[in-house]
Amino acid sequence: LDEEYDVIVLGPGLTACVLSGTMSVNGKKVRHMDGNPYVGARALLSLPGRSCIGAVSRWRGRLSVGLGRDWNVDLTPKFLMALS
Repeated sequence: LDEEYDVIVLGPGLTACVLSGTMSVNGKKVRHMDGNPYVGARALLSLPGRSCIGAVSRWRGRLSVGLGRDWNVDLTPKFLMALS
């Protein structure tokens, strides 16, 4: 880390994401670090692309909610990040 930051947040969890987003909106210079090579913790949507494709191909015979491009669940807590 060659730069200076007001806050350094470690971890991929929801608490860390909310904390880093809130601090950033409030004018802090934030560095959010995660040891995983992909974004997110255990959420299905954050799995690396090849894993998702493999998982979807196993479900193909019994899909009842449609394909992923047909619907989306937004997991970002925007109400906390909105400017007042």
